[in-house]
Amino acid sequence: MLTLFVPSSYEVAVFRRALTEMQKTRLGAAPGWTGKLENVPVRVVECGMGQPHSALRIEAVLRACAEEKEPVWLAGFGGGLDPALARYDMVYLAGDAAAEKPILAAQRKIPARKIDKIYTSDVVVDTEAKKIAAFQATGAPIVDMETGPFLELAKEHGRPAAVLRVISDDVAEEFPADLIGHSYDFAQGKDTPGRLAWRLATHPGDIWRLKKFLAPLPEARVRLLAFVREVLRAWREDR
Repeated sequence: MLTLFVPSSYEVAVFRRALTEMQKTRLGAAPGWTGKLENVPVRVVECGMGQPHSALRIEAVLRACAEEKEPVWLAGFGGGLDPALARYDMVYLAGDAAAEKPILAAQRKIPARKIDKIYTSDVVVDTEAKKIAAFQATGAPIVDMETGPFLELAKEHGRPAAVLRVISDDVAEEFPADLIGHSYDFAQGKDTPGRLAWRLATHPGDIWRLKKFLAPLPEARVRLLAFVREVLRAWREDR
């Protein structure tokens, strides 16, 4: 069975709705769902955002599925650091040829830029100045918070791996890290909607900031799902 790791519940939701024959499952602390996408058996795992929780959950799943040899993918949003990247652009980083092969086929229908580096940050890179500095320091065209441990763990467990990211915010867009910090507890690795509701109730001026940031995200995850579908279709046709 193919495994798709997705960081947040918001990103996961679009995949859950697309699955057929869906069943809920749990491997360690990681909530997951099995089913079919493009008639391919898939396990979708909500691995959590950032470290160390994403690493712990990914490790638990790979250990529980040690007998499987199929590729694993990490899919979700990424922040643009390279000014050449625009919102909704698809990028991918391939750990090996086996995981990259269906991605190359998918590119014939949906363009995706191959990159050789992703900056895995321990903190949210939120301002244009910080993004520019990160690009200059690392040379990585995008930033996320999970790729580093994901690729390391996949290699340890002998699993072909690749990362699929859609640009949710480009280099010029400010990421509202303070508001995201109220909606997600990075220390516990869980959503905290109550904290966010309280923040917005006591700071109504933040509602506009949050709406502005959230407005393009539904389209971003739809495009991510479309690309993953093409990858899985290519995987199925190559079997």
